[in-house]
Amino acid sequence: MSALHKEVRVEKDINLIYDFTEKPNLTQLKAHEDRAVIAKLRADLVLPNDKILTVDIDFDTDSGYHNNSIMVMDDFGVEMIATAFEVKYGKIHADKIRTAWNERQKENDPRKPTYILVQKPEDENTIPKSHPKCGDEKHPPKLAPQSIT
Repeated sequence: MSALHKEVRVEKDINLIYDFTEKPNLTQLKAHEDRAVIAKLRADLVLPNDKILTVDIDFDTDSGYHNNSIMVMDDFGVEMIATAFEVKYGKIHADKIRTAWNERQKENDPRKPTYILVQKPEDENTIPKSHPKCGDEKHPPKLAPQSIT
C-alpha cells in the first residue's frame, strides 16, 4: 500500500481504505465546520449468481438522495429502523419499511432490495422518505444495450 493509502480494520469484517490523493471538490456539497459530508460511496455487491456488481452511490445529484441519513443493508438494520419508525411515526410506517425489505418492489423483480436509503424528513411533521434499491434488474442485462453511436 502506498504512502497515499491507509487501511484501517474497524472490525473483523469492516476494513476502511483511505486514499489521501488530493482531489478538488467538484460537487455542490459543502462540509460542515466540524464534520465531513459523504459525496459518493462505491459498493461491490455480490449477486445471487456469485458475480460482482459495482454500484456508485452519488449524493451530489438530483436523484432524490439529498439529505440521505441512513443506509440499511441487512435484517438487523431494517428492524432497527422499523422500530424507530414505529416509535416516532406509528406502526403503519414501520410496516412499510419491513415490507419494502422483505418483498420484491415489483412482482417481476429478480430480487428483494439489497439496501434501503432513508432520507431525513423535510420538516418535523413529515415522514422520512425511504428508497429500497438494487433488486429490480438482472445484472448484466440479458440483452446488450444498443450502440450509442
